[in-house]
Amino acid sequence: MPEIADSHLLIVDDEPMNREVLLRHLRNSGYLNTTAVDSGQSCLDIVKSQPIDLILLDMMMPMMNGLEVLQHLKAHPEWRVIPVIVISALTEKEMMLSCIQVGAEDFLTKPYDRVLLRARVSACLEKKNLHDREVLNKQKLEAAYKELALAYYELEIVKNELEALSHRDGLTGIANRRYFDTVLEREWKATSREKTYLSLILFDIDYFKKYNDTYGHLAGDDCLCQVADASAQVVKRPRDTLARYGGEEFAVILPDTNAIGATICAERIRMAIEELQIDHIASEAHAHVTASLGISTLKPCDEITSFQRLIKEADLALYQAKSDGKNCVKMWEGVT
Repeated sequence: MPEIADSHLLIVDDEPMNREVLLRHLRNSGYLNTTAVDSGQSCLDIVKSQPIDLILLDMMMPMMNGLEVLQHLKAHPEWRVIPVIVISALTEKEMMLSCIQVGAEDFLTKPYDRVLLRARVSACLEKKNLHDREVLNKQKLEAAYKELALAYYELEIVKNELEALSHRDGLTGIANRRYFDTVLEREWKATSREKTYLSLILFDIDYFKKYNDTYGHLAGDDCLCQVADASAQVVKRPRDTLARYGGEEFAVILPDTNAIGATICAERIRMAIEELQIDHIASEAHAHVTASLGISTLKPCDEITSFQRLIKEADLALYQAKSDGKNCVKMWEGVT
């Protein structure tokens, strides 16, 4: 943005003497960057090719008079902000009034006073400079808002990613215990409202400690990941949740699922793990890695006020599966 004294001024007058006198006065006043043209069309051509900060426009010109030039300028979205001082004779008052109505910022009558010329040029340039500063500040503010919006958007993405990571088990990629607790409590409340069944499957890998002792912890971690992946292929309903419950133990929350549905799901998980065919020479149940699964199914009611009972009964059913030879599915006997 140029300083006012460095602003580019444009004189438009068809009379050579008028152009010369006005040009000399402006340059003597410090406006050295001043151009003079002899027609309205030349004015428009200059405005098209370079930035102009102020136009001093004569009224009476052949081909295109000052009013017509002004109308062209004020109709253009970029040129309309250029201030225009109309220069007219005293006999041109009606046209001068029309120019003011179209959008001219000021006017001078011939013969004009040099002091008045400097004052009005300075005032118009100051107004233009303030407008340019306002536009620039608005652009900076909009750019800052865009950057801020982008930063908030990126922050939201990171936040969502971190939140998702906080719900995931670092090894297997499935839900972790913390998320399991949150979902189970939420689904218990939803089931209480809907008066439907809620089932829980707890299962763990048979003889997993012996697996780790035999094949090493890296192999044990890989085994856990394969079991999680195989189980995830079974647990596919949107509201169902597969989670790592702790160590080699996993859990599946099954909303709106009765005992029969939970048993079918548990048996499919058991078979999927067995079909992985992961060697386990230290197992006393099978030549390959297997899992034991316990199921509990409840319909919340006034007598059952906590989902902890669901966990306790699933855990007891899992213990029963372990006691009955492992690699099997057991339903808590209290369920009818």
